[in-house]
Amino acid sequence: MNIDLNGDKKADLSISLPQIITLLAMFASIVGSYYTLSAKIETNSSDITKLKYNEKEYTWKAQRTLENQVKTLEIETRAFMKDIEYLQRERDKIR
Repeated sequence: MNIDLNGDKKADLSISLPQIITLLAMFASIVGSYYTLSAKIETNSSDITKLKYNEKEYTWKAQRTLENQVKTLEIETRAFMKDIEYLQRERDKIR
C-alpha cells in the first residue's frame, strides 16, 4: 500500500501488510499489558489494605500488650532489687 501525502503522484509512505499486522500486534500487546498491570495494581492495592487492617488489629495490639508486660516486669524487677538491698542491709546489721 502506497500513500501519497502531498499529491505529487509519488509514494511518500509505503506500508505493507506484514507491517500493518506487526503494528496491530504491538498495539494489542500494549493494550493487554495495560490491563494486566491495572489488574495487578488493583490486587496489590487490596492486599495492602488487608495487611494494614491485620497490622492494626493483630500486630499492634499484641505489641502493645507485650510492651505493657515488659513495663510491669521492669517495675517488679526494681521492687525486687530494692527488697534484696533491704535484706542485705538487714543481714549486714545482724553480723
